[in-house]
Amino acid sequence: RKSDWESKHPNDIVGVVVLEVEGADDLPKWPNATHTGWDMDPFVVVAFSKKVFRTRVIRHSLNPVFDEKLFFHVRRSETGFQVQLTVLDWDKLSANDLVGDATFGVEELIDDVAKPDEQTGLYVVGDEDQQSDGREKRMKEFRLELATVKDLPGGVKPVIRFRARYHPYDELRQRFWRHYLAQYDTDNTNTLSRLELTAMLDSLGSTLSRSTLSSFFTRYDKDPKIDEISVNQAIICLEEQLVHPREDRNVNEADDVAASSTAEPVVMVVGDHGEEVKLDLDLSFGAVHFSGPPHVVLNGAVHTTQPMQMLLEHAAADVGGTAGMVDGNGKPGDGESNVDDDVSNSTATPLQGVQAAPTSSSGQVERVVNVHNCPFCHRPRLDSKAAIDVVTHIALCASQDWTKVDRIMVGNFVTASEAERKWYTQVIMDVAAGEYRLGANSANIIVQNRTTGLLEEEKMQVYVRLGIRLLYKGFLSEMESRGAHRLLKALSVKQGMKYDDPESVKEIPSFIKFHGLNVDELLDPLDSFTTFNQFFYRSLKPSARPIDSPDDQYLLVSGADCRLLTFETVSHATRLWIKGREFSVARLLGETYKDDVERYTGGALAIFRLAPQDYHRFHSPVEGRIGRMTYIAGEYYTVNPQAIRTALDVYGENARKIVPIHSPQFGQVMAVCIGAMMVGSIRTTVEEGEYVQRGQEFGYFAFGGSTIVFLFEKGRVDWDEDLLINGRRCLESLVRVGMGIGR
Repeated sequence: RKSDWESKHPNDIVGVVVLEVEGADDLPKWPNATHTGWDMDPFVVVAFSKKVFRTRVIRHSLNPVFDEKLFFHVRRSETGFQVQLTVLDWDKLSANDLVGDATFGVEELIDDVAKPDEQTGLYVVGDEDQQSDGREKRMKEFRLELATVKDLPGGVKPVIRFRARYHPYDELRQRFWRHYLAQYDTDNTNTLSRLELTAMLDSLGSTLSRSTLSSFFTRYDKDPKIDEISVNQAIICLEEQLVHPREDRNVNEADDVAASSTAEPVVMVVGDHGEEVKLDLDLSFGAVHFSGPPHVVLNGAVHTTQPMQMLLEHAAADVGGTAGMVDGNGKPGDGESNVDDDVSNSTATPLQGVQAAPTSSSGQVERVVNVHNCPFCHRPRLDSKAAIDVVTHIALCASQDWTKVDRIMVGNFVTASEAERKWYTQVIMDVAAGEYRLGANSANIIVQNRTTGLLEEEKMQVYVRLGIRLLYKGFLSEMESRGAHRLLKALSVKQGMKYDDPESVKEIPSFIKFHGLNVDELLDPLDSFTTFNQFFYRSLKPSARPIDSPDDQYLLVSGADCRLLTFETVSHATRLWIKGREFSVARLLGETYKDDVERYTGGALAIFRLAPQDYHRFHSPVEGRIGRMTYIAGEYYTVNPQAIRTALDVYGENARKIVPIHSPQFGQVMAVCIGAMMVGSIRTTVEEGEYVQRGQEFGYFAFGGSTIVFLFEKGRVDWDEDLLINGRRCLESLVRVGMGIGR
């Protein structure tokens, strides 16, 4: 079956971080339940971006030793993220107690990596990478003091010890080639003849033609029949062959395939005296079906349904899963976080337009490697992936000496908060609030903080969380009834009057404490607010929300502190997120702008959802002139994701104010400011015809959750890749005013 998909972006997976949690020191002596002694049963939760891991519990120890190992992939957009390590005290019945946490930036590890040679692109071959005990050398040692939320008894200063190292994917592949080629260098000369190179490619099921293989030698002015090339030269040729654009790949005729593709790899190297030479990597594949089936069948006919000849169905660079866990046999396993593969939404090849081999009736597109299953983790269907992704996957598995790691870290968690909870607490939450996973349509709202990269649960009172779930998901609910409409409107008006009352100022301290708000950002003193609503739409200091690249008018910035979802088209948004039966751009904009609806056919859409704890003034994401503004009266449904993903057309039925912005760079941008349950009013602070700059305030909401939907004309904006990836997973990104989000 053919696919019209074509890769448009480079692979954004840039490397992998290996982290070994060694232990912690000087933990506090907390009193036990009977206050007859002390108790401390520590464990560690490690979180990076969407990956979360937890160590085992060490019983009754102030200086625990964990010696546990993990690895996780790093996207290009995640290189500025933080890794958070949290130490907790395990309790049998009560909730686990927080001891403290520490963070470090992945950039620290990336900066320590040696750069490749500018001419050849090869990384320098250093000392052996592993010690006799299985640990990697050249790992950076960390000893970080834990930040605690309260003073600890005895004046102790707990620290956590760990080691970490970053491996670029190119380096991993080159290490794999170097070690694997060494097995076929039968005379130990560090050079390879055509016969030796052919034998190596045979074991990988390669379909390189004889002419391509000969070019490996002729490019260095060598005769393929009698001369040999160095290992470095072979690696350069193999790497270049992996990244050849689709249009530059040769198509083999049936009689031009260099060799059979059914040979098993050589798994033993013999020394000068006949003894077996132990390799640095555990490449003992055993009876694993490493190579694919013959790809030259009888009479030269090639089946068009061969997996290696099919166009890639998905933009997936499958390099071993989201986060590298290891199973009991010492192989990378399936213990990744409870999310889709970290690389499943990345593109499959590093060059634009690169795909798996297309169908040919007379031959087959060349592939360096064509294997069914990974020989280490036995991951299936690798032959449907691009060659560079297959080699990267195998190199990643081969580079880890997992057989010498005594214990592994458990990684089947969605967020760090989940890893810290007791099992029965999670069961209760699943029953009451619904499924706990990324993108789930439940009362558990999980967002990714774009600043730190960590996954966070949206904070809301329990009665609010359950109330919304019962209203919009309960089997007895009928939110489309006239009675429900009257109820929500009455509640919103009543709540607005309550928070405009001077007595409501008493609610401010508890609100700040519950949501952990930073009062240092406030423009006005805290005691200057006379009502809760005044505090709710508070102004911030200009320095609190700087604009990214202030001189670049083609950079689109976030218009609010919000939970952001971006989609390339409106149809993508309705397929993944907006489930209202009657939702349409025409209904969203109303009668006043019916002549402008066609402008946004095929155009991009962004949803800025403001939770009650967010800064509730909104700003212009572009520069431009304000057009004719229109208010449309409507309902008061909540803009909580649970309501958006029902049959209700929340955006098209709720009260809203539409603000057109005519931008020289982005065309006519429609800002649809949508009120919601408990929102008293939508107010704009600009006038029609006024020219606004990027990041300039143009309105605010009174108390409650609210949303701004921005519509863009077709071809006017390209969203940042990390935002699109999260959008495809229905995962909101926590962004702040002024943060760059597209161009």
